[in-house]
Amino acid sequence: MKAFWISAWTVFLVLASSLAGILLSHVALGVGPDSTPWPRFGVAVVFFWLLHRPGAMTVPMIFAIGLVQDLVLGEVPGAGVLALLATALLLDRMFPTLRTLPLGWRWLGFGAFAGMVCAIDWTLTSAARLAMQPLDLVVSQGAVTIVAYPLVSIALRQVLRVGRTPRRAL
Repeated sequence: MKAFWISAWTVFLVLASSLAGILLSHVALGVGPDSTPWPRFGVAVVFFWLLHRPGAMTVPMIFAIGLVQDLVLGEVPGAGVLALLATALLLDRMFPTLRTLPLGWRWLGFGAFAGMVCAIDWTLTSAARLAMQPLDLVVSQGAVTIVAYPLVSIALRQVLRVGRTPRRAL
């Protein structure tokens, strides 16, 4: 991951939007087997910033966001951190290409990103608890997260005025 000098405003936007996404992921829609799976907005926000401001989404920033997400959501501390870091580093070469593509292609890229994060997180959580975690919950939460990404991307691009600039006609 390339490190660029970034402004304090950009760091604030990244941290504030990530924290808002994590807190929004903590909203409960029922408890128990009848609960509705809720997207992991923190993962979507990290992916958004990796695409649009890669200099702001450094390894320490991903680490901090992942740790806050683990602590707020009550997951195994470190599992989400390692899942986000490993996925971001593994898919690092994909981001420059995705930046120039339309939303549909970025959505497919996010599907790969979110799928890897969920798979690594599930594996690490199962290993930490010494028991296989329910796979159906992880799959449904991953699917809902993937479906929610266009809304997150469009909202962040509109509110923060971040993203691709329109091409000028010649």
